[in-house]
Amino acid sequence: MSGCFVLSIKIHLYMKTILVPTDLSPLADSALQVAAGLARTYGAEILLVHYIPFSIAHAGTSEDSLAIASYLDEQEAKAESDLQQVAENPLYQDIPVTPVLCRDASGLYKAMTERQADLIVLATHGASGLDEWLFGSNAEHIVRSAHCPVLVVKQAVVPFAPTNAVAAIDVDDALKQHWPPYPFGATGSLKQFVYVSTPSDNCVPEGVHAWMHELAREKGITDYELHIRLARSVQDGILNYAQERQADLIVLYTHGHTGLRHLLQGSVADDVLNHASVPVLIQRINN
Repeated sequence: MSGCFVLSIKIHLYMKTILVPTDLSPLADSALQVAAGLARTYGAEILLVHYIPFSIAHAGTSEDSLAIASYLDEQEAKAESDLQQVAENPLYQDIPVTPVLCRDASGLYKAMTERQADLIVLATHGASGLDEWLFGSNAEHIVRSAHCPVLVVKQAVVPFAPTNAVAAIDVDDALKQHWPPYPFGATGSLKQFVYVSTPSDNCVPEGVHAWMHELAREKGITDYELHIRLARSVQDGILNYAQERQADLIVLYTHGHTGLRHLLQGSVADDVLNHASVPVLIQRINN
């Protein structure tokens, strides 16, 4: 079984900074609406991050250089004005929203992840087909770079207060040593767990239940439900189970893969967030 997933039960009320990347599109505004609702619940501030990429054009003359510089300045001024307008929307006047405009060589993902945040909220259409295999979605890249939980939404869910979350688990003992807290403890506890057994899986149901029982005892998890799902792939099992249970959130934990290893093995988390119809919360485990 590839991919390692666990869900945290500990209530986590400390959420002071929520980062929202935006390309100033209607889709990105969906993430901002969700983040605004969470900011009200937790008393948090929002960092609204917009990235202007460097121009890769090579000027042949000094006149070309001046023209390119003037064009970039105009684009930056317009982006700054548009970003400020979003931040000052009356819908968000009751919460602190700080616009952050980035234009440097570090790229969007570094510009985001080098800023301290307790949660990243982003919206995505996902990726499919050849684009998914070759390029993935922006959400995938952010998830692999982030050091805090990432909430991925496909549309605005307001208010965002999940009460029927489904958490996918794997019997990876390393996860017990790196057990991030569930960030939405104020909206309810997490009780539903699913373990997906594939044809290549060598774990027996008794062993999975015993592992979960030990985890629950160590973490103080009570009144939980564990379902073992048979499926051809882990991602299909998670998605189908969440749909059957009418879940309003899927929670995954991933070690994160980058480079050639990611291309060859893929990531269950990537597949789930690309194809899920409900919000997906992903937390990266570093060990």
